[in-house]
Amino acid sequence: MICMAGGAVAALALPSAASRQQERLADPLAHLGRPTFDERFATFDHGVDQQRPVAPQRPHRWRTVYGYGGADAISNRQMSATSFASDKWFSGMGPHVVTGKPLRLDPFVHHRRQLTIIGRPVPPRLREAVWNKPFYGGAITTKFSFAQRFGYFEIVARLPAGKGMWPAFWLMPVDGVWPQAGEIDIVEGLGDPRTIFCTVIAGKTQVQAKVRLDFDASAAFHRYGLLWTPETLTWYVDRRRVAATATPPELRDRDMYMIANLAIGGAWGGYPDAQTRFPARYTIRRITAWSLPQGQPRRAYRAER
Repeated sequence: MICMAGGAVAALALPSAASRQQERLADPLAHLGRPTFDERFATFDHGVDQQRPVAPQRPHRWRTVYGYGGADAISNRQMSATSFASDKWFSGMGPHVVTGKPLRLDPFVHHRRQLTIIGRPVPPRLREAVWNKPFYGGAITTKFSFAQRFGYFEIVARLPAGKGMWPAFWLMPVDGVWPQAGEIDIVEGLGDPRTIFCTVIAGKTQVQAKVRLDFDASAAFHRYGLLWTPETLTWYVDRRRVAATATPPELRDRDMYMIANLAIGGAWGGYPDAQTRFPARYTIRRITAWSLPQGQPRRAYRAER
């Protein structure tokens, strides 16, 4: 997701009709085995602490801050030029903060085994306490609880529609500096419910696929996934391959963690207009990771419940 703050990227390879038929006959996802991470949101275990606790204490499965720059840094919650990641504990930041109490800008709704990240305008009276950003959404990350090198990563979600909406599910490396260390965007939306984007950035590699869907992504739940091997990156929608590229060298020796977030507004996709409907809803039913099948490279760390 971070990568789209910059310029254009080269196009990813899209599968031909012949390659799609061949893949149906030899499904590369047929032998994944048991997941290494499986969140179905029976509960929503989350917090704002920003480091892995000392054993035997276990971390929250999800953090609602990015873990960059400390508790008072804007980079810890920055999502776009016009939005930030909030949570139920957020009490404001910056020189204009006037209260130590939570601002009551909680973007998370958990019920019926699913999590919804809500996007809304910030009440005008609170703008000075949130860097004068007009919108807020939310982010969840496994930065301090789970990461994995290679495997298949998948989200089951219903994406929001409307100009200015920017939902994403993506991977970031545990170590290293962006963009040299890399980033893989498994799915990003820009408000058009029939178009998604799949992107990888690593060092000098910057490639992207604009994928046209044959369904409305805001009308129902669908699967968006990535198969990451030492040789290739392959993107899937509902377990059908939609794009592929060679794995950049920078992404062959790094563990990566997962992020799902809803930002609002930005130079890439544009900003909300009079037709944009609020509240926006990015609803997630499942986030899962599998390691590669036995005999292929496998590496993960887990600190889950």
